[in-house]
Amino acid sequence: MSETAKRIVKNSILRIGGYAIGALVHFAIVVLIARYLGAEGFGHFAFIFAFVGIFQLIVDMGVRNILIRDIAVDRAHFAEKLGVARVLLWVLSFVSMGLIILLANLLSFSDELRHSTYLAGLAVIISFSGLGYSAVLRAFEEMEWDILGFVLQRLINIALVWALMNTDLGLRGVFGTLFLANGFQYLYYWAVVRILHGRAALTFDLRAGFVLLRDSFPLGVAEVLRRLTWQLDKLLLAALSTPLAVALFAVGYKFLEVMNPFTANLTLPLYPVYARLAQASPTRLYTAYGQSLKFLYVLGTPIAVILFVLSDRIVVLFFGEAYREAGEVLRILAPAVILLLPTSVYGYVFTALGRQRVYTGCVAAALAINLLLDLLLIPFYSYIGAAVGTLVGEAILFLSGLMMLRQFGAGLTTVMLMWRPAVAGLVLGFLCWVVKELDFAAVLFGIGGGLATYALLLLLLQTFSRQEITLLMEAMRVRLGNVVQ
Repeated sequence: MSETAKRIVKNSILRIGGYAIGALVHFAIVVLIARYLGAEGFGHFAFIFAFVGIFQLIVDMGVRNILIRDIAVDRAHFAEKLGVARVLLWVLSFVSMGLIILLANLLSFSDELRHSTYLAGLAVIISFSGLGYSAVLRAFEEMEWDILGFVLQRLINIALVWALMNTDLGLRGVFGTLFLANGFQYLYYWAVVRILHGRAALTFDLRAGFVLLRDSFPLGVAEVLRRLTWQLDKLLLAALSTPLAVALFAVGYKFLEVMNPFTANLTLPLYPVYARLAQASPTRLYTAYGQSLKFLYVLGTPIAVILFVLSDRIVVLFFGEAYREAGEVLRILAPAVILLLPTSVYGYVFTALGRQRVYTGCVAAALAINLLLDLLLIPFYSYIGAAVGTLVGEAILFLSGLMMLRQFGAGLTTVMLMWRPAVAGLVLGFLCWVVKELDFAAVLFGIGGGLATYALLLLLLQTFSRQEITLLMEAMRVRLGNVVQ
């Protein structure tokens, strides 16, 4: 097995474990905030997060992904590339913060909402400044240091939120804790890059900055549109419905939001490799992309099935009886988990191919359909209509990206890879359905038995080749050996 293959799987396993911890902690943070603020207060929280989330991508504008690609193919000059990127990120940060302040005042927010929005905006800016350094670690494939910063940020945030529970600081306190946690993360990434690779001073090179912005702009637009797609439903619900509707949708959608970065983090170790393969041969890139999706489908299918069948029980378990109606939102959105698997790496693949504009077009089409359905359905079906719009939008992105990649020569292997996990997932779903009305212990037993059956069926259906199984086992031994040493 090649060293590249070992490194890819090893880093993927590492990111799965690290992100799983971080995602669980983040989910616990959301649960604590929802219980602390109450349904209406959580609706305001979800709105601010959605509002600021749109400007979050203006801060980045695709710069980090282009930076990863450029450093991955030219590591010797990382300091110059990072210095140019840092200047551009700071300029975009000031633009983003100015727009946040302007709109927060034009929209006549209450004092609490306005101050909370300012804090959320500052938290985003400092976070993305730190993630510029994180891009260096990703380009050098030093995933252990990168994911550690992610986990530490979550742990500090939950500790601060826990301390907040006995205060009456409300929304301001919630976003204040986020700002402090993100500030720590910035210092962490800055220190790690400084220690491992040396200092990277700000580089005021207008020509290099323009080239970086030119290359990143199509991807940045796509990411802004993608972020808008994730937040569109909450914003329209806030305008066309009630804070309670926003809260119910946000609770159901939160499970899907957790999957977005999960799949992106899982496949991130592939991105530097994608960039190098695309330079040599697009065919090799398509082969690597297809192989990675097999593992993603196997991981994502049981999550989608469990969320679909046990949606009501899951929502009440984590968020309480007041949010029971959000179970219907989760049931509608659960199938989208499968669609998120290939679409989460579209940005990596299209960027590696130099086809950022194509990716932007796919995202724009998905956003347009989502927007149209939301405007038609929300006035009549509230948060249920928003959930339907989101699901259809994700399907449009999946299909449009698939057609574009097929035109470039990727084929339809991504669809054919679904059938074995789908068959095993049907059996898992049946077992979960049998126990869903029983007591908690029986439900856990049913899920455990269903997952064991799912794994057995995957083996019987010969989902993985001997080479793929060997690759996985060797990578795990390498990782465990490193930990022991």
